[in-house]
Amino acid sequence: MVVLTLVFVVLYGAALFGWLKPLADDRMVMRLEPIIFAIIGFYFGRLPAQQNERTLKDEIGRQTQRADASQSAKEQAKQASEALEEKIKNVRATLSADSTSGVTSSGAFAAMRPIASPESLTHVVGAAVRILDS
Repeated sequence: MVVLTLVFVVLYGAALFGWLKPLADDRMVMRLEPIIFAIIGFYFGRLPAQQNERTLKDEIGRQTQRADASQSAKEQAKQASEALEEKIKNVRATLSADSTSGVTSSGAFAAMRPIASPESLTHVVGAAVRILDS
């Protein structure tokens, strides 16, 4: 594109100065003048458009990367939340497993009787702590 523009500009300049005999006629130069100006205008108009297009493509790429990073962070947070929910569910199951031993067949708590022995509570709490630490 640059070479073609330079060729037309050189031919136009040579015709204006009379160096080219076939183009020494003013009518021929007048016919070429709009074509040369259109080529030059297109060339200089296209350069900023290409730069603007490149800038917009780069911006789209950056926005896509930000969206991907945001989506990845969201998924990691969701997985962490699900893992914590699972740990809490396991701790509740562990803690409630021993407390059900104090429930009578009718479903009511036994009156005046401890739920579990201190040794078994220590074991249950230790198991719950291990679940939370994992």
